[in-house]
Amino acid sequence: MALGSLPRLRRCGRLAVGIALPLVCAGTTQAQSLGGIEQRLSHVEQAVRQIQGHAPPVPAPTQQIDRERSLSADALAQLDRRLAAIERAVAGLVSGQEQDHHALTAALTQMGGIKADIEARIDAIERQAAIPQVLGANGTQVPAGPPPVTAPAKTPTAEDQFQQALDYAARQDWPQAELTFDNYIASYPDAPNVPEARFHLGEAFEGQGKHAQAAQIFLDLYEKVPAAPFAIANLFALGQALAAMGPASQAQACDVYGEIEAVHGASLTNEQRSDLLARRLTLKCAS
Repeated sequence: MALGSLPRLRRCGRLAVGIALPLVCAGTTQAQSLGGIEQRLSHVEQAVRQIQGHAPPVPAPTQQIDRERSLSADALAQLDRRLAAIERAVAGLVSGQEQDHHALTAALTQMGGIKADIEARIDAIERQAAIPQVLGANGTQVPAGPPPVTAPAKTPTAEDQFQQALDYAARQDWPQAELTFDNYIASYPDAPNVPEARFHLGEAFEGQGKHAQAAQIFLDLYEKVPAAPFAIANLFALGQALAAMGPASQAQACDVYGEIEAVHGASLTNEQRSDLLARRLTLKCAS
């Protein structure tokens, strides 16, 4: 077999690729001796094993080859196979090194992103915590004064709560009026206007259609404070609540209207007299 038909030994530099190996180009002249090629190839194999971390093999006795003998095709083919194995080993080392390099680059990129994010967040916190600056007389920035002190919220007094309940009643917001008057009575049971608050509580019940509860409050007020300033209005409200409870209570409503006529007739206004007459006619009360 002619020398030119064999696979050529790899060109100079193929095994370098970033790894310092004691490999030089194989000679292409047919005058080179087989012993010189084998010696150089053994050196390369030993260097590759050291890079891979393998212990060098125990040298085996080699067959004495006539260094002066011409290169044979079989010997060159064996050397070429050994060289190809070395090249594969080196390629594996290079690939592993490239993978490690890529992993290191990715890790450094990720760390750089995390660092930038942390710095941006710290900058935002520092901006938020910075003391506000204002311009002085000469145009320079000076720290602003302390923020204005907000006065504590005023605690509502008994009068405030009572007025708030009256406002709800004036707007006919009966649920809120009921709640506010009830809280006021519970909070200030000895207040002088508690009877009036109870009267308005009865109106809040009546406004929600709670006629029995309203009638009970009005009756209780008439028995306990019959001479209160709101006594006439209280009796009118009591008669209305009883009449709204149904036919069974209409007779009692007529009794209440008769009480108004008998006790307060002389002090009734014309409007109250007209209202009283209309209610008695509606219920067909006896004269």
